[in-house]
Amino acid sequence: MAAERPGGSGDRLVRVEAVKYKEAVQTETHHDHEAYELYYLVAGERYFFIKDRTYHMHKGDLVLIPTHVLHKTSSARKDGHERILIHFRKEALDGLLPEYEERILDMFAQFPHIRLSVKEQAVIRRIVDSMLYELEAEKPGAERYARLLLAELILLLIRITEGRHAEVAEFPNSLHHKVSEVAQFIGEHYGEPITLNGLSERFHISPFYLSRIFHQVTGLPVVSYINHVRVEEARLLLATTEMSVTEIALKTGYQSVTHFGRVFKAAVGLSPQKYRQEKSRG
Repeated sequence: MAAERPGGSGDRLVRVEAVKYKEAVQTETHHDHEAYELYYLVAGERYFFIKDRTYHMHKGDLVLIPTHVLHKTSSARKDGHERILIHFRKEALDGLLPEYEERILDMFAQFPHIRLSVKEQAVIRRIVDSMLYELEAEKPGAERYARLLLAELILLLIRITEGRHAEVAEFPNSLHHKVSEVAQFIGEHYGEPITLNGLSERFHISPFYLSRIFHQVTGLPVVSYINHVRVEEARLLLATTEMSVTEIALKTGYQSVTHFGRVFKAAVGLSPQKYRQEKSRG
């Protein structure tokens, strides 16, 4: 059972949600989104798959997830857990930390998992609780105040991660380790032909078992994960280069431009051409 305190409507620049699970939740559905996410584990333990590897989260740990990065959590123990989620769009920090824009992007990319000291946990919890209070009370200026608190939180995390090495991924068992190896291989070779049978042979594991454990850890079938990686690379190329759609399709592993367009639109909601137009206007 979950006791939920939502942070507000979906059109807000900042949303905060606190949930307490009294019993073990084996899996939370895989997802990625347009917003940045901070996941703070108040109590319990979780396994957190992010992009291509698993982290073992303990009480007081924090996860930073950039936009469009696949992630999924699962139980590490038989009892429940409590967590706080913060979702925010890039616009939430407009004008608040202009000199730190690049550092924020780097931090989210380099520090998917942060292990906090007891003092750091206390300061972060104070800020997060204030954000929850403001967004729930819905008083005049609540979202503006929440954005200021978010900027305070981000600045604190920049200080915490300054000079620190990123946490090394922890593989709770051989299953997570094997899936991470496969996912990393896909991330390095997405432009080449990749099949389930080919992966099965490379990693010396039956196609059936590979399909089962990959879906269990990542929340996606192998083929869907491959398409996710390819589509995210295509997004980047469409937004930052002048490569043609055909060139991008071939570079990201699609032999058919028509198939690429179909997969891209199913994932993004726009054709590659429309996506590029939207990004050029933004």
